[in-house]
Amino acid sequence: MSWLFTSKPPVVHENYLRTASPNERRCIARESLDFYRALLIGGIYVFGSPVDTSSIATFIPAVRQCIDRHAHLNITVIEAETESPSFHFCQRLDLSHHVQILNVDESDVTQEREDQIMERILPQILDSKWPSGLPPWKVVVIPFSKTRCFISFSFSHSLADGTSGLAFHNTFINALQQQEFGFQNQAKDTVIYTPKKPTLSPPFDTAQNLPISWSFLLAPLLSTFLPSSLGFRSHIDPITSKTWTGSPIFHSPETFKTNVRVLSIDAVAVDRALKACRANGVKLTGLIHQFIVAALFKSLPESENYDNLVAQTAIDIRQLVNTSKQEMGLYVSGEKQVLKAPQKTGPVAGELWEASKLTTQKLAAAANRRQDHVVGLLRYLNNMHSWMKAKIGERRDSSYEVSNLLSFRPQPPSSVSGPGCSVVGMVFAQPADATGAPLSFNIVSVANGPLVITVTWQAGALDVEPKISEVEFVGKICEDINGSFDNLG
Repeated sequence: MSWLFTSKPPVVHENYLRTASPNERRCIARESLDFYRALLIGGIYVFGSPVDTSSIATFIPAVRQCIDRHAHLNITVIEAETESPSFHFCQRLDLSHHVQILNVDESDVTQEREDQIMERILPQILDSKWPSGLPPWKVVVIPFSKTRCFISFSFSHSLADGTSGLAFHNTFINALQQQEFGFQNQAKDTVIYTPKKPTLSPPFDTAQNLPISWSFLLAPLLSTFLPSSLGFRSHIDPITSKTWTGSPIFHSPETFKTNVRVLSIDAVAVDRALKACRANGVKLTGLIHQFIVAALFKSLPESENYDNLVAQTAIDIRQLVNTSKQEMGLYVSGEKQVLKAPQKTGPVAGELWEASKLTTQKLAAAANRRQDHVVGLLRYLNNMHSWMKAKIGERRDSSYEVSNLLSFRPQPPSSVSGPGCSVVGMVFAQPADATGAPLSFNIVSVANGPLVITVTWQAGALDVEPKISEVEFVGKICEDINGSFDNLG
């Protein structure tokens, strides 16, 4: 039994910064077991005049500024395989290990092909493992031309959350705006960086920040011990026999990989959806949940066997601890909701907006409360590794996950001395999660640009074959979601 104990205190070394928090320990254990690898936030960067997009020297000055601005970029995880991991300062960074160029044939690149190239390369980045002893992050550049490239920031979830990726890109693009590319230092020693020892922000998932009531704490314990015949379900496990959850949890190191499908919704459709949401008093995330539910039930083989889906939504709760969205760190919790199958005839407009409003209200309430967040329960777990390994063979606890980073709107730089650059598109993606939901919908947009939904899943986790291939199944879901955006017009 792993509940109601605490981990032992860490051994303190010279470069010790602090011990990992419960949620950080969860992420560290998950990666230590190879159940989860790298998440990424990337952008299409367009420069005002030609630069050498195929050289890491072009980007290293901006990377250095990011390291100086964000303490999480010069820390390593120590004793990740134990129950008492900690963060240590990395005194010397060889940036050749953290900046990589993936060249493609520029003569064959069109804007239409960019999406295909990224969809092909994203799994390679997401499935990367982090070498021990190095800060677990990397910038990967895919040059499309001298004025256009895709820049991905991938990192360990134990360091930071998705919003942190936007904070990185905000710092990165501001640094590029002020960089004089004609005078960059091409010397080899520019890749070696010795940052100052940072002060790492304290963990947010403490008893003071996220208090847990006795009823909330006891519910998962009671659901463990009470017989299922009593029909007792806790708030952290609301699934029923009629909930679609994909395959049971499994993990094979030889076959563990991420599959990716990228869906781009054009700016006109996004603007139309936002106006409709405002007119009906809902947020776009609430509406997208309804689009996903309708698409899943339409695409599922033998969908008549299910009558609900359990949706998990990632929630940024920085505001609860007075932390800026420009600060990196792990400030995320989650909220589950049971969503019923739509009527066979399809939802009428009133029902669609009412369901979207209920989801919007539930997520807003979760984002504004301190008490009884599921992530707060993690501090009562003694052994994260054993807890996660025990999940193998069990049913998944949700049907899908949604994580919406909203719109990337970089803060304007204090000055522009370089050729100028802009971000015209963003991509957010998570890797396969062996113990997570079968499908992950990762959403991000850019001001006045497209909204990109990247669907990721662990190969073999959807439990739809041989009736339909996983790729075809997810493709149908994406087509239906795209159609739902179009039908709002």
